[in-house]
Amino acid sequence: MVSRKINRRGFVQSSAVGVSAAMLAKSALAQDATPDASAVADVPAYNGEEVTITYGVWDSAQQAGIEQQIAAFKEVQPNITVEIQLTPWSDYWTKLQTAVAGGEAFDVFWLNSANCPVYASAGALIPVDSVFGEGGLDKANYPKQILDLYNFEGVQYGTPREYDTIALFYNKDIFDAAGEAYPDDTWDWDKFREVAEKLTDEGAGQYGVGLNLGGQENYTNFVLQNEGRYLNEELTECIVAKDVVAGEALQWNTQFFLDGLTPGPDIQQSNPVSDMLFPGGVVAMLPGGSFRAKTYHDLGMNIDVAPLPQGKVRATVIHGLGNVVWSGSKNPGAALEFAKFLGGEDAERILGESGIGLPAYMGLEDTWLTSLEGMNAQVFVDAAEYGVIPQDPVVGPAWQGTLGEEVNKGFAGETPIDVLPQTIEDAVNATLQDS
Repeated sequence: MVSRKINRRGFVQSSAVGVSAAMLAKSALAQDATPDASAVADVPAYNGEEVTITYGVWDSAQQAGIEQQIAAFKEVQPNITVEIQLTPWSDYWTKLQTAVAGGEAFDVFWLNSANCPVYASAGALIPVDSVFGEGGLDKANYPKQILDLYNFEGVQYGTPREYDTIALFYNKDIFDAAGEAYPDDTWDWDKFREVAEKLTDEGAGQYGVGLNLGGQENYTNFVLQNEGRYLNEELTECIVAKDVVAGEALQWNTQFFLDGLTPGPDIQQSNPVSDMLFPGGVVAMLPGGSFRAKTYHDLGMNIDVAPLPQGKVRATVIHGLGNVVWSGSKNPGAALEFAKFLGGEDAERILGESGIGLPAYMGLEDTWLTSLEGMNAQVFVDAAEYGVIPQDPVVGPAWQGTLGEEVNKGFAGETPIDVLPQTIEDAVNATLQDS
């Protein structure tokens, strides 16, 4: 099969690796290991002493850029030494929960939005409101959605690092061979389906589209475009069946799998569509994240990108990492200084120039776009205007894992499409009740 494999980066995954509020409540985190958030809101300012702090991250592909950021920080704060603690995504959340509960967590670490309410509500994070305004960072420099991702009950717990949106990658060679016009901003769902059918060639082993098995780069976008939501406003109940438009979008998406227009779960288990099949030229189109643009660009293939086809409204998932500070840090003042620096212009410029991530600091988009010459990556920046953040209840992300499992049963044909929305709703609500 295809040999070129792309390193995946985890942001908000349908498998939703993480912890629940119940899990944290049972640990030492809810006892004496971590102070209450209100007790650490006023952190003593860093006074210049020599200290060493740790920085928890999960992506080895970004290590070189992170080291550059740390070197730049050292020029500003020469007495603060920052040690990178790299843990693979597959182990990151288990290690983090254990470390926080045991009183030995990272001083500053990456967090995704699904886990922010969990750690914030448990008192594991230091509020970072003090680094904004008079503290040095201006909230006007970041997309509001990215700030909102790490704002819990009116308190800011993370400084923005980067953001990502979803657009439609396509293989120009496949389109040219078929004499088909490239995707553009006039495409709607009907056009997307029509072209997917035209470019699917079962005999040649070619698929018109490659739809991911996870929500962020696939079905969640179409639920949003159909003006649907997974959960009610209180984030306490799944409403996929009650909210008819959400169920309809999931059924529409599922039909691509049932009709053989996209590789199914059986194929993708060993040949992920984003990592292998699309870059291998097996599929013509791929809804995918901005975090894949640099990798696809550097393959040297004839790949470009357009906005997602539009439904009732234009929408995309928008997400991004936050840098947060552990409330049990022995050097909270120094940790806050580092978190502030990481959200500032100098560190964000380094991130953009690396080409790996789209800086959350507005005005630095060109540093990222420059590394993608020849690719219409501006569509990812433009998508921030209509980006919608995930729904993240305080009970944690376990419900997302159940959602993904049930959706994939529909993709595989195990759950009849007519009952799929109700099946999903029932299973997710059971998980929410147990979380």
